[in-house]
Amino acid sequence: MIDNSIASKIFDISIILNSLNISLIYTIKIGIIVLSSMFILNYIINTGIMKKFLELMKPLKNLKINPLSLYSISICFFSPTVGYSILAEGLKDEKLTKKEIIGSSLANSFPSVLSHTITFFVPVVIPILGLTGVFYILIRLGVAFIKSIIGLVYLRLVSQNVDFDIPKTDKLNKKENINKSFNSTLKFSKKLIPIMFITMFLVMYLSKIGFFDLITIFISPLTDQLELNPNVGLVALTETVNVQSAIIMAGGFLKESILTTKEVLIGLVIGNVITLSSKYAKHSLPLHVSLFGAKFGTKIVMINAMITLLIDILIIIGIMIYP
Repeated sequence: MIDNSIASKIFDISIILNSLNISLIYTIKIGIIVLSSMFILNYIINTGIMKKFLELMKPLKNLKINPLSLYSISICFFSPTVGYSILAEGLKDEKLTKKEIIGSSLANSFPSVLSHTITFFVPVVIPILGLTGVFYILIRLGVAFIKSIIGLVYLRLVSQNVDFDIPKTDKLNKKENINKSFNSTLKFSKKLIPIMFITMFLVMYLSKIGFFDLITIFISPLTDQLELNPNVGLVALTETVNVQSAIIMAGGFLKESILTTKEVLIGLVIGNVITLSSKYAKHSLPLHVSLFGAKFGTKIVMINAMITLLIDILIIIGIMIYP
């Protein structure tokens, strides 16, 4: 019965045009906000604020943690890749031990996620998900913060003291900054805008023809066991393909009142758990292996992944039992 209903609407021109219209307006509105925010944030980061921030990190030397670890942590606020490269050089020069590298890697979690928050989550997730996006960002920052605390405590126990001075950092002039920020934003927009429009169109179109009702039938057995809306599973599964698509889809579900804030958060966190191994394999593993070698690099990634997985599972349970 549902199949016949869907078949009769698939080529309904009014549904297609209406979905295209809503998606176009949505993409233009959100796209302007997202890209403007991204350009401004990129510009601010490139103004030389990094040098001032590094100076503020000096008092942390009182924690009796290897200053090279602290420098890596501070750099990760701006460039996680450079931050980890500093650790690799420290290990090569025997200024850091492997135990300190592991601790530093965990401690780098919060600044690395905060860096990603500033350049992606704030300009992209909040405009799309609104207050729900703020809650999701706080969850991701919370997970990273816990990992960083674990790393700092471990570093406090295993750190050795070495002589190290913060190197000078270059500052871009206004014209260079504008060009760099614009090019970075333009590059990002070429990927985001098409995904945003296509995903929003599919969400609106499939919703109007009743496709999600059909999917519900297949996902229901699992979600019923967990007492969840079947569309929560759909968001989680979409995240396994593309994070941006999942966020845009979740935004569409919120807009149509198909999912609540709580359900969207559960779906996104579950999606993060499902994709955890592939995320670390695609993004973290190549970098860590290239910097620290196959054996030690894999060990660092595995430790980070296991701790993240454990915290995410606890968060999912917490959200589900929260009234």
